[in-house]
Amino acid sequence: MKAGDKRLESRTYIIGREGHIYINDPTVSKQHAEIQIINGEVYLRDLGSTNGTFLIKNNRLVPFAEGYVQLRQPIVLGNRQYTIQSLLEIAGAFAAPSFE
Repeated sequence: MKAGDKRLESRTYIIGREGHIYINDPTVSKQHAEIQIINGEVYLRDLGSTNGTFLIKNNRLVPFAEGYVQLRQPIVLGNRQYTIQSLLEIAGAFAAPSFE
């Protein structure tokens, strides 16, 4: 991540039906996963969700517990697909046009 925005650094965003990044989907846990910005990179961690967190790699769903991911990495939470960037945009972490 090359945000260059210190406001993002060391922030943690909870993803789920209750959290900073609200997902209105009954297949998503109340606190499903979290995104942290660490040294300018994005760290994603599943929070023991019922249905899991998955990366999409080579058109396959790959179970994911935790690790560093790219902004444009597609992930699946519940029945929906997102990118890390789109989730951070939901949280208001940055405006959509700031990353092209």
